[in-house]
Amino acid sequence: MLRLRHLRLRAETSAGPYGADLAFGDGLTVIWADNTKGKSTCMQAMLYVLGMERMLSPRREIPLPHAMTNYVEDDDKKRHTILESTVALEIENGAGQIITVYRPVKSQRDNRLVTVDFGPTLTNSNAKALRRNFFVSDPGAASREDGFHHFLENFIGWELPTVKRYDAPDGKLYLETIFPLFWVEQKIGWSSIPAAIPTYLRIREVHKRAVEFIMDLDVYRLELRRQQLAEQLTANAHEWRARLEEAERSVRRGGGRIEALPPKQTSIPDELNQAHVLIAETTEWLPLNILMSQLRARAAALSNASVPEVGTSADKLAEELGQASQRADDLNAIRLSAYSAKQLKDADISSLARRIKSLEDDLQKNLDVQKLQRFSGSLVEITPDHCPTCEQALIDTLLRQEALSAVMPIEDNIEYLRSELRMFRDILAREQEAVIALNRDIEVSDKELTELYARIRSLRTDLVSPNTSPSLVAIEERIRTEGRLRELEEMETAFQNMIDRLKAISQEYARLLAEQASLPREKLSQTDSIKLSRLTRIVREQTKQFGFSTFDPDEVSISDDSYRPQKEGFEIGFETSASDAIRLKWAYQLGLLELASLEKTNHSDLLVFDEPRQQSSARVSFQKLLERASSAKARGQQVIFSTSEDLTVLKGIIAGLDCEALIFPGYLIKPLHSPSS
Repeated sequence: MLRLRHLRLRAETSAGPYGADLAFGDGLTVIWADNTKGKSTCMQAMLYVLGMERMLSPRREIPLPHAMTNYVEDDDKKRHTILESTVALEIENGAGQIITVYRPVKSQRDNRLVTVDFGPTLTNSNAKALRRNFFVSDPGAASREDGFHHFLENFIGWELPTVKRYDAPDGKLYLETIFPLFWVEQKIGWSSIPAAIPTYLRIREVHKRAVEFIMDLDVYRLELRRQQLAEQLTANAHEWRARLEEAERSVRRGGGRIEALPPKQTSIPDELNQAHVLIAETTEWLPLNILMSQLRARAAALSNASVPEVGTSADKLAEELGQASQRADDLNAIRLSAYSAKQLKDADISSLARRIKSLEDDLQKNLDVQKLQRFSGSLVEITPDHCPTCEQALIDTLLRQEALSAVMPIEDNIEYLRSELRMFRDILAREQEAVIALNRDIEVSDKELTELYARIRSLRTDLVSPNTSPSLVAIEERIRTEGRLRELEEMETAFQNMIDRLKAISQEYARLLAEQASLPREKLSQTDSIKLSRLTRIVREQTKQFGFSTFDPDEVSISDDSYRPQKEGFEIGFETSASDAIRLKWAYQLGLLELASLEKTNHSDLLVFDEPRQQSSARVSFQKLLERASSAKARGQQVIFSTSEDLTVLKGIIAGLDCEALIFPGYLIKPLHSPSS
């Protein structure tokens, strides 16, 4: 809740101090003064002191007239230069906390500085309050702790939502987009229904976001949650893929590959339990656990056996050298074959990529032609003897004339291109998988060759060593077996860690899917529908009461898409008279205020109209508006109207109403002391 308590304007002039004080009561307060006597100055001063000048214009200039910035004029039309000026506003929130906000207008101080007294220092001159400075109209004012709008948002008790923007990452909905729904200023405030909400802040669908917030509709939260869930699911898929690729790289470095692991995230844990690692061992792929068992047995056997001397195993070493050399030759042949096949596959992939790109271009051109035909409402006849692009004749060209006998219709051509694209994309995917398999074979061959060459060197060293020397091959085999076993153990540990991580991702995936399924399929929640229905009923009541006559007020409803008034599904625009448009705006914004007493909303329980009798709306309509607005006091709400209505007429209207009237004959901003004093 936001309650305005007291406004104070002060200007130090060459003729002494000038100023104005306006005390606002509960319920309806009507401010009266003649035109150009300072009503709008006071109304704009309240927006200015709250840092809402960007609600009026994207420019950061002071939105106050000369009476606060340049000179004041007295009743004798004498002008006095303003030396310094300031605005102060005392406000109260729903918790009963009262603060007084000060902001300089013309001063040596920067007007982006806002000073807040934590107490009623305007209505109680003896109040001793803590004071704190904030900044406004500067980046961070809505988000940082020392930003005034960040403070004001918390003071009112709002938590503004995060919204999508056109030119930046998601950001907070600004106060300047909310205030126009309960604060209509004279210059631009009456130009649109429901409100002249600034669009230059680059917030997507800012009108809808503002109304959804002020009515506390679930629809935006639901839509935002749907978007967040979609983004979280995408991030979940990316994390799954990243972990999978990391594991595949790690296992491939050890000469293995992962089997039975889903390429995309899954919510079924059993699918992860089936995943395992295969290791290339000579000519076959062995499961990791079996190979480790074999290596453990081999390592134990080698450890228990004594290292033989070279002389006792010379024949065996020579035979093994021959086998190793033959295996190295075989592996080199396999590598060369794999590299040749890979070169062919790479060339095929490049060719397929170019072909797909060409088909995509052709498809897009055909789709554009189809779109043009649909937009123009006519079909372009494609003839076999004219180019459909440049319209040149194809007869007498170098093209074979028998090929021009038939032209495929555009729809068939699009479908043909799409089928071609599907086919070539499938081929490309298969070729890419084949290249991955070839790369894996090459890596396995390289690893085995490296080990083979090391063993061949050891065998040759043993064969030229003295017979009594211990066999280097036997020692190296023991070391290599133990090293390979440690390497595979580390691989197994890393693989299990990866599986545990994927299980956590899988659990998060299941949770996101469950939450996504739990969201209602309908756009509006039941509560939202009730609120919009009640607002429709209130608007109809008021438009009848205010004399709306362009069409039957019972035909007015509030759109559940745009939240604007509509008739038979179409937004109400220029078909209404200017005075009926004003009546509809009264009904809509007063309706939002009244709805706040019936349903839970985020409305401030405050409504400010600056010159509501626009377009010379009928006196009886204005009277009904004041009568309806005067009921705000019973609901604990506040309404402030400023008007220059004929004073005699106004007094007659408000005579029977429960409201306060602030009547200002002459200028509102007056000398604070008589010249004689």
